Amino acid sequence: MILNRFVFIFRLVLIFFVTLQYDSAVFAQTHDGEKPKIGLVLSGGGARGAAHVGVLKVLEENNIPIHMIAGTSFGAIVGGLYAAGYNATELEDILQNIDWQETLSNSAPRRYKSYRRKQDDDGFLIKFKIGFEDGELKLPSGLITPNNLRLTLGDLVNSITEVDDFDNLAIPFRAVATDLETGNEVILKEGILASAMVASMTVPALFPPVELDGKLLVDGGVANNIPINVARDMGADIVIVVDISTPLLKKDEITSFATVIDQLTMLQSNKASAAQLATLTDQDILIRPDLDEVGFVDFENAIAAVPRGFEAAANALEKMQSLRLSSNEWQTYIASRTPEKQDQPIIDFIKIDNKSDVSDEVIKSRLTLKPGDQLDPAELSSDLTEIYGLELFEEVNYNTVIENGKTGIEVRTRQREDGEDYLRFGLAIQEDFEGESGFQMAAGFTNLAINEYGGEWQALFKVGQEFSLTSEVYQPIDYKEHYYLFANASGTKVNRNILSDDNSGTILGQTRISALAFRLGGGRNLGNWGTVRAGLQRIHGSFKGRIGLPDTEKIPFDATTFTAEFRVDTLDNVQFPTSGINLDVTYENSMSILNGDSSVDTILVASYKPFSWGRNTLALRTILVTSFNGKPDEANLFPLGGFLNLTAFSPGQLTGNHGGVVGAIYYRRISGGPQYLTEMPIYVGGTLEVGNVWNRSEDISVNDLKWSSSVFVGIDTILGPTYLGIGVGSNGATAAFLNIGQLF
Repeated sequence: MILNRFVFIFRLVLIFFVTLQYDSAVFAQTHDGEKPKIGLVLSGGGARGAAHVGVLKVLEENNIPIHMIAGTSFGAIVGGLYAAGYNATELEDILQNIDWQETLSNSAPRRYKSYRRKQDDDGFLIKFKIGFEDGELKLPSGLITPNNLRLTLGDLVNSITEVDDFDNLAIPFRAVATDLETGNEVILKEGILASAMVASMTVPALFPPVELDGKLLVDGGVANNIPINVARDMGADIVIVVDISTPLLKKDEITSFATVIDQLTMLQSNKASAAQLATLTDQDILIRPDLDEVGFVDFENAIAAVPRGFEAAANALEKMQSLRLSSNEWQTYIASRTPEKQDQPIIDFIKIDNKSDVSDEVIKSRLTLKPGDQLDPAELSSDLTEIYGLELFEEVNYNTVIENGKTGIEVRTRQREDGEDYLRFGLAIQEDFEGESGFQMAAGFTNLAINEYGGEWQALFKVGQEFSLTSEVYQPIDYKEHYYLFANASGTKVNRNILSDDNSGTILGQTRISALAFRLGGGRNLGNWGTVRAGLQRIHGSFKGRIGLPDTEKIPFDATTFTAEFRVDTLDNVQFPTSGINLDVTYENSMSILNGDSSVDTILVASYKPFSWGRNTLALRTILVTSFNGKPDEANLFPLGGFLNLTAFSPGQLTGNHGGVVGAIYYRRISGGPQYLTEMPIYVGGTLEVGNVWNRSEDISVNDLKWSSSVFVGIDTILGPTYLGIGVGSNGATAAFLNIGQLF
């Protein structure tokens, strides 16, 4: 009996030690005495991926090492930066300071755009462009081009490491993307780290596919959102999985563009994710942060996900206790993953891989870096963003190369996928509640890169209160576009009210002015902030009475004018500017050459200056015009009326040879974040304006000033800004207005 009890106890002890030995093999000793290799798996989930940083903070605070990382989508971005050498605190700072509005824009930040491209914002054409090539319309394959994101990530990575084999990073790393042709997962383990991270995050419809190594890649979440198998293949004995994927929405929750993207992404990835999670063992750790407050595309609020990730990882600490290192072991681990401070290389040569119609010199001339200089990644990134601001390219990127023992950089550009030609449209409507309404529609066509210098041709057609057709050829005469020539021709037909001279605003009649103008000139671009240009213009036109005036034959007129312009534009955007300034000074000198029969000179000064605090902006706007040195006629009439130009009056209702308006505009963003991604930015605002027009300079008086005020709602839509409001002003003037397209 005693012997049987002894045998039973011996068996229990034996089972205990065998079990303990098994657990130790997993948690403490593997690979001939080495500690287990821990793989970190970071799933995709859009902006919710910031939660990964919170998890990393917990792992670092508790001395839990990571030996390899596999990431998808935003998980690839966080994982790639962590693998490159950033710690969790640094990653949190990056997320806190990144400008998502600029990073996730489909064009370069406006301060980097060439002045010529800033001029595209003049008028009321909407910002959305439709490509036109070989007689066919071409819509973009994504709402956002990822070049700004790629340059931002490249700047971060290149400042601390220069490797093309991801096994040689501080922590071995893999990014997962999806082959759009086959639907298979593509594991990215070498090449340009920033490009790999971007390829893994190209959400279909939001971003266009990325071409890499001959494959067309989209978001890795489509094929494998939780790449546990990738970490296993890298040699992980234990995996820590952070799943931040978005739960499927209910029918009544699918109410916007953003939620549709959420649902489509999750439907495609859920099946593969379930298969991956089924491979987890009892020794693996699964962390699922509560992220109900952060949406898939809520990047402006992404930082709110960090504490959620921290909380979820802290709750899983008990299961991770056996993975902790001692203080000495942790210091050794940290030292092994901290990249050594490396001096940037001296650049011996510069190569240009240019897939566009402009000369390589257009690109090279905009690079500050020259052979013999030390590479400055931040400076080079700024130069490449400026090149991207030419809007000739879909992608502008670089990498370092070594040839014959010499180090150089290769700048790569790829032509816009929707072509170098595009169409734009615009619309403005105003109603005065008295049966009078007006509208203006416009369409513009731009043909970029008509030659290797980057020359271009533009045409603009307007119909409505003003009918016009304008065409201009713009030709740089040096590769950096310092100097340029231009030639334009235009035909216009516009109505101008004729007011009484008693400054009462009484409309005596209306004349129809028709004109055909030709202009030749040249100019000097002042960096990307301004330009000076001058030219000679010849005008052939006629007047004809239309309303309240004798219905006479057309009265012809001819004019030759010398025009000089000085323009400055540093506004951060033209939809709802918050900083910068816009200034336009134009002088026209009438000349008698070429049988010009007018001797009237004109000066126009216009400015717009916003001041912002928080979500609030107060801007001052002025327009002043005067005609002198002769007897002005109907051709010199300056119109006032319409939104921001004495809003309560209809467009062109007030006309005179001298005039102006000074106004204050206030607007506040009440909702919305980065365009297209969350709710569209919505603003409420109001204006207060004073001004008038006079036919004779001696009649100008502050006692005759008219006033106007308005309230409006503005929405920064995918097509462009839309303004809807109502204005009231002097003498009972009222107006309702709807404008689509920028006005500032």
